[in-house]
Amino acid sequence: MFKKLTIDGKEIEFAANAATPFRYKQVFQKDLLQTLGNEEKAEKEGVEAITQLAFIMAKQAEKADMAKLTTDEFLTWLEDFSAMAFVESAEDILNVYMDQTQNTSTP
Repeated sequence: MFKKLTIDGKEIEFAANAATPFRYKQVFQKDLLQTLGNEEKAEKEGVEAITQLAFIMAKQAEKADMAKLTTDEFLTWLEDFSAMAFVESAEDILNVYMDQTQNTSTP
């Protein structure tokens, strides 16, 4: 799924697909599904996880070399945004990811 969102006045294209949780784990060494599925973890790590998810989906949309992404690149990417940008856009970012998980086939 591809979708453009405006975050902090910048239009960013996001791509979410079956590789997204694996790419997330590859870069951040955390399980995205466990974080999002665990209420306690989601509450504690929510903004951080959403921000990291946004980074992964933005890089997927750019067709970046995902195997070479680092946390330093993530931090450099974040420098272009205000502190509250991802808090304000969290629901939209999460919806991009969740929309691609919807089953469109009929049994």
